[in-house]
Amino acid sequence: MTAKQHASRAVRSFGIAIVVTVGIVAALLLFMVLDDGGADLSYKTLDYDVQVQSNGDLKVTQHIDMKLADRSDDDGDHPWKQLYQQYMLKGSDLTNITDISVRNVTTGETYQQGDIAIPSSYSTDEWNREHAKQWYIADVSQGDSNPQPFDPAKDGLVSGNTDDRSKKIEIGWNIPSITSASSLKFDVTMTMQGVTTAYQDMATFQWEPLGVSNQIPIGKVTGTVTFPKGIDADNSWAWLHTECTSETERDKNGSLKFTVYDVRAGDYVDVVAMFDVGATGGVERTRDTTIKNGIMKSEAKQEQQWRDQQRKQARIRLITWIAIAVVGLVLCVIAIIFALRSFNRSQYHGGVEYWRDEPEMSPASAAELLHMVDNKHSSTLTSRKMSASVLSLASRGAIAIYPGVAAMYRGIDMSQANNADIARMIANDPARIRDVGKTSTVVILPVVFNNVQSLQLRPSEQAALDLLVTASERIGSPVFDLDQMNENFSGWKNGYKLQEKFTNTCDNEFAMLGATSIYGGGAFAASICAVMLAFLSMLYFGAIGNLALLAVISAPMMFASVFALSYLKLKGLTDNGQYLAGQVLGLKHYMEDFSEFKDRGVTDMTLWGRYMVYATAFGISEKAMKQLLKAYPQLADPHWLDNNASDSLLYWSYRSWYFDHRYTGPASFDTNSMDFSQFSANFGDIGAQLESGFADIQSTISAASTSGSFSGSGGSFSGGGFGGSSGGSGGGSFGGR
Repeated sequence: MTAKQHASRAVRSFGIAIVVTVGIVAALLLFMVLDDGGADLSYKTLDYDVQVQSNGDLKVTQHIDMKLADRSDDDGDHPWKQLYQQYMLKGSDLTNITDISVRNVTTGETYQQGDIAIPSSYSTDEWNREHAKQWYIADVSQGDSNPQPFDPAKDGLVSGNTDDRSKKIEIGWNIPSITSASSLKFDVTMTMQGVTTAYQDMATFQWEPLGVSNQIPIGKVTGTVTFPKGIDADNSWAWLHTECTSETERDKNGSLKFTVYDVRAGDYVDVVAMFDVGATGGVERTRDTTIKNGIMKSEAKQEQQWRDQQRKQARIRLITWIAIAVVGLVLCVIAIIFALRSFNRSQYHGGVEYWRDEPEMSPASAAELLHMVDNKHSSTLTSRKMSASVLSLASRGAIAIYPGVAAMYRGIDMSQANNADIARMIANDPARIRDVGKTSTVVILPVVFNNVQSLQLRPSEQAALDLLVTASERIGSPVFDLDQMNENFSGWKNGYKLQEKFTNTCDNEFAMLGATSIYGGGAFAASICAVMLAFLSMLYFGAIGNLALLAVISAPMMFASVFALSYLKLKGLTDNGQYLAGQVLGLKHYMEDFSEFKDRGVTDMTLWGRYMVYATAFGISEKAMKQLLKAYPQLADPHWLDNNASDSLLYWSYRSWYFDHRYTGPASFDTNSMDFSQFSANFGDIGAQLESGFADIQSTISAASTSGSFSGSGGSFSGGGFGGSSGGSGGGSFGGR
């Protein structure tokens, strides 16, 4: 255990403790003060920061990172000049869009409002001189080719007036003419008016940042929706509607946080929310509101009761304050000491720096052990276990994996297919090339049905194979793609049992290694007790209005306990765990630094098929592939791959990329000038594609589960989104010209 590792952990935990403590104290003080209750254009990431105003309007800031592909063809260049977003105004929800601003984050320039301009009407020089670096707003109800002026100050709709016709509004910004861009970042801010309706004791809105009319794919959409002051998780309810894979959670202040993955053309995202109408004011659209001051009276009554009790029990209070301080100090000291010890026991202390052989454990167990000592990629651990296990099955000859949909291979005996022949078939068919990146096709090879014992599979690999074999039986073919598997499992209510079997098998398999043991239980118990005591004391001191006690007792206690809670590790390594951790970390470092070694040989290339299985388990497959390509530039030559590596697990990882970037002959081949960013998002990486695919499958299996413990989110904004309700305020769609 090095001082550097301790310092890194301490800095991280210190930062977390500061943020949590300041956040809780600030929230409590605020409560005390306000005690009234593959396309040409794609978005790589889209992050929303939404502030719900007290009058129900939404102040929306978008942080956009987009990719513009080269659209040049035989007719010449087709540069990008204009980017836009379109929204639908209706009297029943979104009535107007104001306070627009556009900032080019890439260049640091803030665009100014300009006139409406159609890019095709201007030459490149005229465009750059007259219209570039400007934004505009237009009424495109009569079609995109016939934009009309729109003035938010006078052309907005009247809230609740159903006689007003709807309007399709376009907000666009003109960029200097550009052929392509791998990353172009913008901040776009606007206020969406008339979104909220206030009625009875609730205010509600349904905001649709992305509607079914949107044709621009988005890699990942994230968002934070913050309610007006006084609204938290106890007096607000929310749901996320989307048919894409998604995650939802509540932040400590009650704000909504969501992530939606792989948004494609026609996908929608809707946020439906309702909250205490007492936090609103000036909402234009109302429905029979009868709001009283009940909340304020109730809180005032409770505060008065606390003060009466405090006056009567002054001595008890004093003893209580001293007891809180002493108990808190003891708990924090115990928690920090035990936390330091637990983290020390969880780290590798051996002398192995590089390990060149396959670890003495399954890929799933290797992923678990690396998570133990490295604590990275925790959110993808389950999907990495499955992906690595499936790749291991391919490496052992149980299955074969090919790019694209299964329909591409109809009529071919895939049990005896040759990779090079398949690659040439795809390369000669534009239709197949378009389908290559959509999913992956799995082929269950005959040995699985004839002599699976000969493969000597580990339990986790066998569990993964059982899942695939069951999928093939349900689909009716040993050749199927992940989309077919997902669709089939989505209607199978007992599918979750196979997923649970894989998870349980991985857990049991790892436990059999005897690599870990519980060491941080004492630190965790002391930390939790200290956190609870700190939080309760904050509430207590806040209730009696003694901020000095809160500052000198509760805040330091909260900081120390959160620091310990963040620093500790519940599990530590046994002696055997130390031995195995050296293998896992050593192999990870070897793959990450492979190109630096001078004593590489053919045996290294042979091992790399297995290495990539573990690289997927470790979450470093893209980095490992780049290291291997740097060490062996010939892997970038499709002809070399066809002639020398067609039977390797590595073959499709490198060969697939050339379906969209055709190899034009030895004279034009130059690995030194290759742009690795062109390989993104998945760099032709089968491991990453499998991880994404199985994450979606696992989400579908869980959704189809009929487990008795499932009871719905209840508006808690947890458990991810679900399809159903679309067509909310905005119906956003994006594009570019």
